[in-house]
Amino acid sequence: MSSRSARLINAALRKTDCDEQILDEPVPSTSGIQNYRDQAASEEDCHDFDSDDSVIDKDYKLPEKPNRNISSSDSENDIIPCSQIIRHTTIEASPEESSDPETNEEQITKKGNIRKRKTYNISLKERKRIKNEERIGTKYFVKPGCRENICKKKCSERFPDEIRKKINVNFWKLSWTEQKYFFICHTSTKKPDRPKNRENDVNEGKHYTRSKTITYFLVNENGEKISVCKTFFLTTLGYNQNNCKAVRNALESDYKPELYPKPLVDGRGRNPNPQKLDSVKVTEHIMSFNPAVSHYRREHAPNKKYLPSDLNIRIMYDHYCETDPEIKVSYGFYRKLVRELNISFTKLGQEECELCEKFIIHNPRREMIRHRNCKDCKDYEAHHDRYILARQKYENDADNQTQKKNDTDTLIFAVDLEKVIMLPRMEEFKTVMFCPRLIVFNQSFVPIGEKHIHELGLTFAALWHEGLSGRKKEDIVSCFRAFFMQNRDLKHIILWLDNCAAQNKNWTLYSYLIYLVNSTEVNFETITLRYLETGHTFMAADEFHHRVEKSLKTKKRVYDFDDFCNAVSNTGSRTMVKKMEVQDFYDFEDCSSTFKLKNSNPRAYLNNITETNFRRGSNSLFYKSSHGTQEYFQLDFLKIKNIKQGIPHPRQKLVPRGITSERKSAILTKLGPLMPTTRKVFWETLPVNDQSLDLIQNFED
Repeated sequence: MSSRSARLINAALRKTDCDEQILDEPVPSTSGIQNYRDQAASEEDCHDFDSDDSVIDKDYKLPEKPNRNISSSDSENDIIPCSQIIRHTTIEASPEESSDPETNEEQITKKGNIRKRKTYNISLKERKRIKNEERIGTKYFVKPGCRENICKKKCSERFPDEIRKKINVNFWKLSWTEQKYFFICHTSTKKPDRPKNRENDVNEGKHYTRSKTITYFLVNENGEKISVCKTFFLTTLGYNQNNCKAVRNALESDYKPELYPKPLVDGRGRNPNPQKLDSVKVTEHIMSFNPAVSHYRREHAPNKKYLPSDLNIRIMYDHYCETDPEIKVSYGFYRKLVRELNISFTKLGQEECELCEKFIIHNPRREMIRHRNCKDCKDYEAHHDRYILARQKYENDADNQTQKKNDTDTLIFAVDLEKVIMLPRMEEFKTVMFCPRLIVFNQSFVPIGEKHIHELGLTFAALWHEGLSGRKKEDIVSCFRAFFMQNRDLKHIILWLDNCAAQNKNWTLYSYLIYLVNSTEVNFETITLRYLETGHTFMAADEFHHRVEKSLKTKKRVYDFDDFCNAVSNTGSRTMVKKMEVQDFYDFEDCSSTFKLKNSNPRAYLNNITETNFRRGSNSLFYKSSHGTQEYFQLDFLKIKNIKQGIPHPRQKLVPRGITSERKSAILTKLGPLMPTTRKVFWETLPVNDQSLDLIQNFED
């Protein structure tokens, strides 16, 4: 029997626990009755302790209070069951904490607990992919197939385990739609030849009958489809041998491969946005203005189309609002759609370098940071150096010609083909905008330097329209020939051109220049062609084209080709207009040897050539690959036949190209009543050829 002092000490300990329970918030528990009994017992002990407090030993030390948060307990009542299942993931969290002070602050949940968040080194999409791979690896692995001694098709002998694993891995790499299509392509369904008698089953209350027989196939290493049993087919793909629900769902769909050979398309998440505007009618309205393709090849201007300068987006948008008031669109939406259709207007200074724009998107801080190991940064560095050197060389030539540092028998010109121009031009009438018109061309040879110096030479403009000839390389070379014949008394001539390989940099032009510099038709000693970098080709010819555009707007109405020639001639007193005739166009021959070009050392590529030089008395081409070097590479590219026999004289054209009769009749019918009688003669006598290619929508090679 314990002493009275021991009982008092135990009562003091229970009182301490009682006070803590009164101060703390009550903890919910599933055993409420038991807690109430314990509390009542503790209250009785507290009264017993209060009855006599004079016997407490002052030297006695209370034992340490037991830790209530210890997970291990002898009592099962201390554990509160949780109704939610805790799931464990195998993705490791990032060991580094976030450096953002906002994320390091402790966030509190609704219950007052500290919120615990994990940071990951990989994105959410990648984590989902990893979990999906783990799920496939643990659930849809290759399972044991059919028994060899029972299966009549001997599937295990035809498909070893290695092939089965490959089939399983490739199958689960497919999307849901592709898996469905896989089931359809690797099964065949037919009605049974002799259906079993089901009378006994009907009498027993069973109402099913076999209406179809499914045959399963797998493809071996040789690409042959081999019939296998159902068990082997399902277990190879990772399904249980009795779980054919996925196969039957695919076969019971409305898709019929013999009627609809197109693959299935998953329609989930493909519902159209009900708030999105229908741009079909707006696109049709924009294309009704007949935007034309560029004069250049698709490599330089892929899918780029142009509208004439007598048109703008505001005129187009106002016309759309008048014709289709039911579908209301904003001016910004209309303008954005024009930009998405890759349609531009032929105005000076609007074109920008695509390579520079791509690099700005790739590296916005291009002036401060450039990565040495980045391919895009290296390409931009090379592009930047090339156009800086080309621009410096061009400015030096312009200064030398202005200050008369060159010889008197040396002239430097800038050469360019003006962008899309269409006739007739009558901005006041909207009918003109929707009628397919006639394309005219302006190949300009403009002396560089200050324009007030008359010794620089005359501006030479070769003008023609698509009824006479097109814009193939032979047609451009014909314009070069007309210019050279006009300046045949010079000894040295230098031409600055853009980097268009289809017109200004091709072996047909180089073959003709070797023929010309060695002929008696001209007095040339050397002919030099220098090229500006793509995207940075602004030169004196662009300034002349601006004056041509200004003259056309001043004239207001340009009815026929003669009016256009007069407008170009009115740009200045030192402008010489060459109205090209059919006899001025020639069929030039490409005399280059493919064998010599492939075996040249170093290999000569047109894209890398920045300057070419042709010299009298030589059948070779001298070229540079950079404007920063003085050394020329010599290239013998002519065929042996042409070296021995010479380059033949080009054949002269005698028949005009012509336009389609449909376009001619449309111009006369729609625009003829708006023209004076004196201007209709040109359109009535315009040559017709229904076999000619439409230059508005197509390129000419």
